Amino acid sequence: MICIFLSQATVTEAISAAEVCSACILCVINFFYLFVLGVLCGFNINLPKRVEALKGSCVFIPCTFDIDQQYKDDLTDSAKRMWFKDGGSTAVFNSSRPKTRPLKGEIFGTATQKNCTTRIDNVRQSHNGSYYFRLEANGKLQYNYTEPTHSQVQIGVIEGSSVSLRCSTKIFCPSRPPSLTWSSSLIESITGQQYQSQTDIISDLNFTVSHRHHGVTFTCTATHQLQKQITKQESRLLSVQYAPKNTSVRINPAGLVLEGRSVTLSCSSDANPAVNYTWYRDTERPLNPVQTGPNLTINNTDPTHSGRYYCTAENKHGTQNSSVGNRITNTAHRTHQCCWTSSVSITSRGVA
Repeated sequence: MICIFLSQATVTEAISAAEVCSACILCVINFFYLFVLGVLCGFNINLPKRVEALKGSCVFIPCTFDIDQQYKDDLTDSAKRMWFKDGGSTAVFNSSRPKTRPLKGEIFGTATQKNCTTRIDNVRQSHNGSYYFRLEANGKLQYNYTEPTHSQVQIGVIEGSSVSLRCSTKIFCPSRPPSLTWSSSLIESITGQQYQSQTDIISDLNFTVSHRHHGVTFTCTATHQLQKQITKQESRLLSVQYAPKNTSVRINPAGLVLEGRSVTLSCSSDANPAVNYTWYRDTERPLNPVQTGPNLTINNTDPTHSGRYYCTAENKHGTQNSSVGNRITNTAHRTHQCCWTSSVSITSRGVA
């Protein structure tokens, strides 16, 4: 859903080229894209919550959509891209008949490009209201996009894959072209490959994702030098899936464990999606799982529990064992200084 509002100002009939750049400032700052190449999604749409326009001027609605992949064969360039107003049942704009509907203008690109960016000409007071986008294609592909994603979009990728982030904006005043810059929540600076056509300026950011990119936000900033400096930002959040890393075990209490006491081993791992944990004891032959879950607690310990324990972390992308610690040797009359170990040695009380 998008809302279109008229500002209180009006556009005079006689207008210079410089004034056009000023009057269409809204068109400039809203005609801005940031998208990912080759990432598959379900039904979703990306467009602003609200745009404002001057009476008698143009307004651009930047818009991209995606479909569920089960309908990908039904999407062709003959698909109808339509806008409906205020929940009405009659389209106010139809890409197949753009000049016969109440809203006059142009929809850009093609349906297979998943482009729903629309320009509305000669904005009038009657255009105030809320609108939603509808796609009608062959077969069962008919969908109302009534709940757009206005907030930060999350993109799911797998570690080791290549990602291309493309940011682009229109050039409305060639003498003062906009600039595009990249930033991220990582410490290091990033620079995209930038190029320019007669109508657009584009910046591509290409990289191979690793687990370090999980949860990192990439932001593209468009800066327009018009009568005043205007900036617009779009961000994408990467969700990277990767196999378990840095799998380790903590023991509590550490060091000497007295007979009859309890001891807990805790396994942790860095992974996405979350892992399943399995515990093993190397004194078991054949090697059989002792327990599943992140924690292994041994109550009322006795010397038969002594041994070397380790855990295995596993998700759909891989498996990793915890590092094996050195065994602790214990007697009742020796002082031990030891760090973490995954080996448990039980000492009986009162042994001389």
